[in-house]
Amino acid sequence: MKSIDIPAIRGYMGSIIYYTATFTFKQIAERVSPIDDELYTSSSLRDQIQRSLTKNYVSIKNYILTQKEHFFNALVLAIYDGEPTWNELELDFKGIDYYSMGFLRLNGKEKIFPVDGQHRVEGIREAIKENPELEDETITVIFIGHHNDKEGKEKTRRIFSTLNRYAKPVKPGDIIALDEDDTVAIVTRNLLETYPLFINDNVKADLKGSKALSDNDTKSFTSLLTLYDTNRIIYTYYKSRNNKQEKIYNSTKISEFLKFRPEQEELDAFEGYLRNFWDQFCNIFPGMGDYISASADPAAASRFRNKNNGGLLYFRPVALPKLVKAICETCLRKKISLESCMQGYASIEMVISNNPWIGILWNIRNKTMITSNKTVILSMLMFIYDESLLTPKELDNFKKSYAKALEVRKDQIEEKLALLRNAKRLKI
Repeated sequence: MKSIDIPAIRGYMGSIIYYTATFTFKQIAERVSPIDDELYTSSSLRDQIQRSLTKNYVSIKNYILTQKEHFFNALVLAIYDGEPTWNELELDFKGIDYYSMGFLRLNGKEKIFPVDGQHRVEGIREAIKENPELEDETITVIFIGHHNDKEGKEKTRRIFSTLNRYAKPVKPGDIIALDEDDTVAIVTRNLLETYPLFINDNVKADLKGSKALSDNDTKSFTSLLTLYDTNRIIYTYYKSRNNKQEKIYNSTKISEFLKFRPEQEELDAFEGYLRNFWDQFCNIFPGMGDYISASADPAAASRFRNKNNGGLLYFRPVALPKLVKAICETCLRKKISLESCMQGYASIEMVISNNPWIGILWNIRNKTMITSNKTVILSMLMFIYDESLLTPKELDNFKKSYAKALEVRKDQIEEKLALLRNAKRLKI
């Protein structure tokens, strides 16, 4: 491999000297190799590192090939052998001398491997195989020196583990606020700024990433993460129906869709569908219209979520996504309209301090929420709406989980189910 001179900036941090430059995608594919014996001599440990190279690189390849505005942070590359040399330039700019810029010469005999960015390297390698026109694109690289001896391996391992251990995933709230590829995030942002139910700070963002609302929150309809999760449920059914799927897409498949920004026409279509969903929800479910009318009031939600009677089920973040999923699933199974379905669910008792929610969502003695029974809410709602919606297996599982939540024996559950069949709405 021929020698090259790479424009770079020299820097240091702690005891590490590093060089920041750019590599073309072609140079990444040709000059960067997978980790071999640079970190360990033990074959089992080398295998462990290689096994950590998951199929995530395929997603990165697809991202490069399909997203015109693809972008990555810098790769950290360790370099050893050969004779890499630093040729410093003296630069005088406005009377100040700079010595940190120059050229890093690689003679082609050196070995380069990724300390941080294994998946990106493999994704780039596979992407240019499918589209050679990408070969001249560039990515930032940070070179660090590596010595292939005991001390050098220990030093590089420390950098490797530090970069991976302390790298924090992007917080879900930040994804909602910033992601320009995720359809649900994009449309949710639009609704937060324009839709009557969600404007006026009616949706609470929690800096700690909590979906729950504070007991002292008398203003919000729901939390930001809950709204995103709820809209994602609606998107799941919307996408499955539009793609004429016999079964609803699973969460993994939906996550794949949300990695790539669709055409604006598709974004507009989903936003229109979502607005229609929430329009009908607000028109049909009790209390929603009153809440919107009073939403500028700091205590707008206090009537619908409080410590006295608990308030309405759908003003509780733990339950709102369950209700929306029940609506979507019921529409699918019964092949009925959204309006008809919502009207049926709106006739169910939704005040959580009334039966059937006492002991499930509401501790009547302490006047507090019960959050440990959230897995039973979906089946419970569907059973009350129409128990024939549940398959025999779903019904059996529901009976078991319902009995467990109420702390009754399974042979006593039929009496409780009889009460569920009459869980009609009362006024609050």
